[in-house]
Amino acid sequence: MRTRANVTTWLRRLVDVTLATLIVVVLLAVALGKLVPLTGGRSIIIGGSSMEPAIHLGSTVVVFPVEPAELRVGDVVSIKLEESRATFTHRIVAIVDRPDGRWIRTKGDANADPDPTLVPATTVIGRVELSVPLIGYLLVLLSTVLGVLFVVGIGATLLAIAWLLDSMEIDPRAVVASAPARSPNVGSIGLVPASGSMAAQLVAPGTRTPLTRDPAARPSSTTIREHLQRSRAVRNRRARWLSRHQRDARVG
Repeated sequence: MRTRANVTTWLRRLVDVTLATLIVVVLLAVALGKLVPLTGGRSIIIGGSSMEPAIHLGSTVVVFPVEPAELRVGDVVSIKLEESRATFTHRIVAIVDRPDGRWIRTKGDANADPDPTLVPATTVIGRVELSVPLIGYLLVLLSTVLGVLFVVGIGATLLAIAWLLDSMEIDPRAVVASAPARSPNVGSIGLVPASGSMAAQLVAPGTRTPLTRDPAARPSSTTIREHLQRSRAVRNRRARWLSRHQRDARVG
């Protein structure tokens, strides 16, 4: 029974951590997709590996507008070409000032050669200020209705598993009651059929009095907060009981 209690506890903790991680990641994705534009920035999903290892495929970069005169060699910038409407993110390797304005040459960190042509600094959308790995996949997923339903389904499943494991947790007092007595003068706990029913009930050693609960004394429906408090109290009691049991076992 102790093994079952330990397994249930660890599974519950694993589910809790997974659910909390999912919530944090989703909130981060929402912040990148919805809150960054409100600050004047822009979130761009990286669809290639030309900037490895600085920026990985599937990352999301946050860029903010920058004046051409403030650009420096080594800056990572996102550029949008009007002709092809393509957007790419590369590092500036050279700056050329011409009579018609400032031009830049860029290069992907993973590419052997720089980009073939100079591009005007006015095509720069912004300078990369933040890169978040892998979050781009979630942003793409959340951009569709099916993706949102999929993420919500995962969260609901984890929540249901957490409630199920919570209902399976064992009170340490029940473990103590079901454990065999260590004293030779005390008999073991037996089972006798309950009066008027086929159910087996716990009986105190040396007595014939069934240790049953009054069906009318069952707890009424509780709120989520009360349920969580009760679960936390059960886990604390179990931890204290296991600690005392292991200490007694070492002493014995």
